[in-house]
Amino acid sequence: MPTPPVPNDERARRKAVVEDLLKLGYHPQGQRGGLASATKTAERREGINYPRWVRDEEAQRDKGKPHYAVDWSLYIPPAPAATVTRGAEEAGEELSAEDHAHKRAVVLSTEVTNLITSSNYPVINPDAILIDSYLVRRYDRSVGGYVIKEGTPRTWMTDTLRVAPITNPRNQNFIFTGAQNDAPIHEEFWANLLAYADFLNAKIVVGPWTYETQWWAENNPTARAYATELSPYLCFGQMKIGDNFVFCGEMNTLPTASQPISDLVTYSRGRWAVFPHAKRQLKSVPSTDPNVQAHQVMTSGAVTRPKVIPRKAGVKSIFHQVVGATVVQFDDEGDVFCRQISASDDGSFYDLDARVANGEVTTSHRVRAITFADIHVRKLDPANTMATFGWDMRGNVAKYRNSVVDVLNPEHMIYHDIFDNEPGNHHHVGDNAYSYEMAIRGRDSLECEVLQCGDFLLRTLGEDRLGIVAEGNHDLALEKYAREGRYRNHGINVRFGLQLEDAYLGHVEARSHAIDNDLPVPRFSLLEYAIRQKYPQLGDKIEWCHDGYSRLIDGIEVGNHGFRGANGAKGTVNGFAKMGRKMTIGDKHSPEINEGVYVSGAMNLRHGYNKGPSGWAVSHVIQYADGKRALITLQKGKWRPEKPVIRMPAPSLAA
Repeated sequence: MPTPPVPNDERARRKAVVEDLLKLGYHPQGQRGGLASATKTAERREGINYPRWVRDEEAQRDKGKPHYAVDWSLYIPPAPAATVTRGAEEAGEELSAEDHAHKRAVVLSTEVTNLITSSNYPVINPDAILIDSYLVRRYDRSVGGYVIKEGTPRTWMTDTLRVAPITNPRNQNFIFTGAQNDAPIHEEFWANLLAYADFLNAKIVVGPWTYETQWWAENNPTARAYATELSPYLCFGQMKIGDNFVFCGEMNTLPTASQPISDLVTYSRGRWAVFPHAKRQLKSVPSTDPNVQAHQVMTSGAVTRPKVIPRKAGVKSIFHQVVGATVVQFDDEGDVFCRQISASDDGSFYDLDARVANGEVTTSHRVRAITFADIHVRKLDPANTMATFGWDMRGNVAKYRNSVVDVLNPEHMIYHDIFDNEPGNHHHVGDNAYSYEMAIRGRDSLECEVLQCGDFLLRTLGEDRLGIVAEGNHDLALEKYAREGRYRNHGINVRFGLQLEDAYLGHVEARSHAIDNDLPVPRFSLLEYAIRQKYPQLGDKIEWCHDGYSRLIDGIEVGNHGFRGANGAKGTVNGFAKMGRKMTIGDKHSPEINEGVYVSGAMNLRHGYNKGPSGWAVSHVIQYADGKRALITLQKGKWRPEKPVIRMPAPSLAA
């Protein structure tokens, strides 16, 4: 028997039902983006096959017959929000359960949307969060069969959350930090951070994370609870700043993660990046061109105090969580300068020559120590030397005003690999072309390189400043050169080489006598001997930390170059990190922070032998009076956003 025709008044009513849903934000049939499908919603509510009825009415319209086709143009898209969808169709037509499930999803959508869009940095694509109302089938003994019940809404992400990008970062300053949900804010540090942001004219951005929950946990409102003071500063999305930097506020990483960025070095796609996390970590990501400095990815530090479950992962994480932030500044050329802020227990902190305590910023404070990027005097980059020390080793009379050393005025200066052994490098033994190159460039004298190293040390000294040479593998190359007698085939170096070998043999005699007579074995460095012979005026202004020995500054090891590891193994950053000792090393030329190990860079990106992709960068490690440390990385001969000021004497004075 054929289906009886639907009366016109019923057809008109159905048309009105669908069009009313369109006006409420339910999307047209076959589309997406609204609260749900208008026809499917009407079908579930009334038990009428609305999708088929709509198609029948459109067929009548296409035939030119009287019709009640729906006017899809009445659709009004809802405001962007976390998307809510209905559960699976196979759940059936249990209207009450579905309505409850839908209501729960809508409530959760509203809470999540408000969370991620209510700060100074609102997420611009909240619809990337998909909240699905969920129905489950359970057996009910009272009815002797299965019934449909609403379940906990399920949440998915369909795209990376983003905030509005900053296309022109020139001359802008930012302070990035992080915060854990339902954790107490470090009030003293927060007050100091606000004061410092005002001092720098910087924007504060707080990247959130959660612990033991997610932002969209329906039954745990603490998942979306952050200290009210932080509300305007929260950033739940990815913030791109210019072409070379990104803050990854969308990266919700557990605070107990032991290596929070180890698998994120490629995430920023060639940009400098800061990830919100409480543990301090930094890695250099190689560039494909060794002339281009490697970019760095790093964590932010936290403005909240630790709050974890008292089990192994949580207890261990407390030791590593840092109350701190990351300062990111851009100069008028758009170059980026990043450095770390780590607070003391009272919330005070240092940044360069500034100290912030009790909500007050003071400047002109001395730093405790600077571990410079590996020196290699023979290969010093002029621009980096000017920015760091204020003068150029090539003998130019120009002076760099407000260099690193001028402004930070360190009490201790630590040098790694001051010597390069360029003319006698063991990698070029038997290489006639290299020997010829050294000769025609006037760089074949080993004695001349020793003189340059002594002159460098003499220039860097200050009246109340101690220089410490952390003896490295390149410094030891001079000893190897003399012991192997390679100077005998280097005409210009024969006499100097004989002097070096004689001095070394004298040390062998003294060492042998000490060993045979149970006396302390004397320390000796052939490079130190050669330099002090040429520059006796260095005296006690330069301290030599000999290979294999220790030198501590406020409990931090600064005397290990980094090429010797434990038990005779090669030194690696991961190996040092497992020793549980705070260390500042050189050797690697690729800046890094891992556990308590800070690694400096190199003063020159090109040494001739490094070809292909390179993680090298011109980075110094600063140690402050409170024992905290930071990495500063130079960009194109600049160490901070201020425009360099080069002082040139009048021609008559220069002459």
